[in-house]
Amino acid sequence: MPVGREGSISSQELRRAFVDFFVAKSHKAQPSATLIPDAMSTTLFTIAGMEQFVPAFLGEVPPPAPRVVTVQRCLRVAGPKSDIENVGRTGRHGTLLEMMGNFSFGDYYKREAILWAWEFLVDHLRFPADRLYVTVHANDDEAQRLWETEIGLPAARITRFDEDNFWTMGPTGPCGPCSEIFYDTGAEHASGPADTGPNLGNRYVEIWNLVFQQFNRTADGTLHDLPRKGIDTGAGFERTLAAANGKASMFETDLFTDLIDAQPSPGPSTLSAAERLVRRRIVADHARAVTFLVADGVFPSNTVRGYVCRFLARRAIRNGKLLGYPSGFLTALVPHVVRSLESGYPELRGAVSRIEQAVGSEELAFNKTLERGSELLSGLLERAKCDGRPLSGADVFTLHDTSGFPSELTREIAAEAGVGVDLPGFEAHMEAQRTRARADAAKKRAVVSVADIPAIVSLYTGYEGLETDGTILSLLQGDVTVDTIVDGNEAQIVLDRTSLYAEKGGQLGDRGVLVGGDGAIFTVLDTQFAGEAIVHRGVLSGGPLTVGETVHAAVDPLWRQEIRRHHTSAHLLQHALRETLGDDVVQAGSWVGVDRMRFDFRSPAGALTPGQRRDVIAQVNALIRDDHHLVTDVMTPSEAAASGAISMAGEKYGDRVRVVRAGPAVEFCGGTHAVTTGELGMFVILSESSIGSGIRRIEAVVSKAAETFVLEQQETVATLAETLSSKPANLVERVERLQADVRDLQKAMTDFKARLAGADAGSYVERAEDVSGKRFVGAVVSDANAEALKALAGAIRQKMPSGVVALAGVDGDTVSLLVTVSDDLVKGGVHAGNLLKAAAPSVDGRGGGAPAQAQGGGKKPAGAAAAIAAIRTALAP
Repeated sequence: MPVGREGSISSQELRRAFVDFFVAKSHKAQPSATLIPDAMSTTLFTIAGMEQFVPAFLGEVPPPAPRVVTVQRCLRVAGPKSDIENVGRTGRHGTLLEMMGNFSFGDYYKREAILWAWEFLVDHLRFPADRLYVTVHANDDEAQRLWETEIGLPAARITRFDEDNFWTMGPTGPCGPCSEIFYDTGAEHASGPADTGPNLGNRYVEIWNLVFQQFNRTADGTLHDLPRKGIDTGAGFERTLAAANGKASMFETDLFTDLIDAQPSPGPSTLSAAERLVRRRIVADHARAVTFLVADGVFPSNTVRGYVCRFLARRAIRNGKLLGYPSGFLTALVPHVVRSLESGYPELRGAVSRIEQAVGSEELAFNKTLERGSELLSGLLERAKCDGRPLSGADVFTLHDTSGFPSELTREIAAEAGVGVDLPGFEAHMEAQRTRARADAAKKRAVVSVADIPAIVSLYTGYEGLETDGTILSLLQGDVTVDTIVDGNEAQIVLDRTSLYAEKGGQLGDRGVLVGGDGAIFTVLDTQFAGEAIVHRGVLSGGPLTVGETVHAAVDPLWRQEIRRHHTSAHLLQHALRETLGDDVVQAGSWVGVDRMRFDFRSPAGALTPGQRRDVIAQVNALIRDDHHLVTDVMTPSEAAASGAISMAGEKYGDRVRVVRAGPAVEFCGGTHAVTTGELGMFVILSESSIGSGIRRIEAVVSKAAETFVLEQQETVATLAETLSSKPANLVERVERLQADVRDLQKAMTDFKARLAGADAGSYVERAEDVSGKRFVGAVVSDANAEALKALAGAIRQKMPSGVVALAGVDGDTVSLLVTVSDDLVKGGVHAGNLLKAAAPSVDGRGGGAPAQAQGGGKKPAGAAAAIAAIRTALAP
């Protein structure tokens, strides 16, 4: 039934209407992918509806259906598709956006895409036809003809552009000419007299982009024909919703008005009314983005995607502070965001608790950051002013990386202080960090180029057994496909079927052998996915091996045995953690190897207490002793969720999933596992630590690795007991007594040094200088740490009640600095902290303190004398 401009249409109604329209035209409704794109993607986040279908457009995997319809959540915060600077200031830019799209994989093409887009807008949403304009690519005569002859659109309402009508997702990937549909919002919204058509200003709003996918752009910029032409359309959900309701701004639709109304009333502020509205819109937009990021498994941190989540959360919080909002306002908005979006994304309902926890923790952390960072920034700005230079990129990066202080906030505060900022230097440091963070992934991706492999889907048979026969479909040496490899060649082999598990879900790839004729043995050192192809990397002995040849694939049984046991232990551990700490425990990652496993999780309570750690270990070992037989079922994701199986936030699942049940531990999992929990033997935690804001990591071992660890620990305890002449059971008491003895000796040594310092103090006072009428003792002290300097300075002060004492203690490769100022000189304006700041650069250090006493240090002993000289100079008027 047509809906739209005769009345109003809600966001929920528009989503449903779009999907229903295309389902009626034989499209398969596909759920939205998460905001985390495929590992081979060139984008940090999902930025387009077609992104989850890139492998299908490239011909690497079969499409889910010839025709597909989706409503895809997207995040645009960086790169050419970024809208961050315009968010809240225009009516059509946001960070979290939804993209309605219909797709064809070699089925229909331009004609149907154009006809159906027009039908949906005009007949179903009842857009006035005379307010719709289109653009086409400069060379696309076919699209121009279709608009004129099939739709009857006057040529005057069709404009041709070149780059603006050639769509790309990024520097590489599927691309092609496009035709965009614009809605005329009216002359009152024109940017000026020249705003008379699409792409000339704000009056004409793009609401639908019909992309005619026909090329694949490779890294060198070359355009190659796709295996089959396709259709990829993207109708901006927020813009369409606004236009369908006669609004010029998406912030006037129910997607945002409810969130703006849910915010606290603004407090006293110097902002104008218009600027306050902009800030409220920014808060609403960023709250939506952060809610979806956390739901998709991206939590605030200082690396890659986590940094973007943190940036958006803190930008929202800071805007709220400028509006006078109380602490905790962003957390309070989370349920409102979920209510606004849950009809289209029901998975949000089950994520409310962890989203609130993550946002609440970030609000608390940012409040502390503002206090700590502001103090540090003040010192850096003061130093920059004294030196007459801008704030260095290294300083801005340090504030960002170690204190979590946003660079945007640093720039704003620096500008208020009249100090410039070295932004290129900051970006250089950020890029270096990104490069480090992506290095491991880049190495993994460099193993094989997907573009060099034909569209292959390898069948994995390893659930049924360790051996199978497979046919060689592709051979690669480096990035080059070859027909044959010979003895000694390092290569990558793709089979049509294999029993070797390709690394996925944190489980290490299998090792083993591929055995061919004539004594050819290909030793597999690693197994990885490339698209849907399983790639075996290794070296050939004997041979040769040729494409089309059949080989026998066999997994190294000991390698697989220990990996599957450690994988099962990860499931048991997650169950025990949730039993001990509650259901708010959320897996954040894992790695399963031969000799250990890592399990990362978000914990609402921080580090495990000793008692909690004992409980977790006891529960896992009890499940091992119970010898549960593992059961695996294959079902739909909804059936799996209904069964109580735990899924991992942000993970992509297909139409059918494997569910592994190990006693009470039930999870979505495509990995390999033990036959029974009893196989694991024993579970031992090696370590538990923090790896990020709110994220804990447990490293543990089972089976042979656990046995080896326990034996080594027993040997260590026995050796210590013998060395300390103690029984193993009494070791703790024995060590505590030794520690007490050491403390007593250290105290005695400190007292002895203090007496020596008192004896030496007189000689220092005798050498006191007169600096501008003030007595000054400045000296470099050898073999002296900070405690020794304090004792010496105290002794000098007793003999010299008025004056300045400045000491630099050299202890190996470190330098300790100490400055004390008598009360009378403090009243006269002498400041110990300022004197120390003048000295610190000489020893490549830092420090500060109160007017009467300041301390610091550095790592340049050769500059100790220069540091004392700097204090002497600073003391003089």
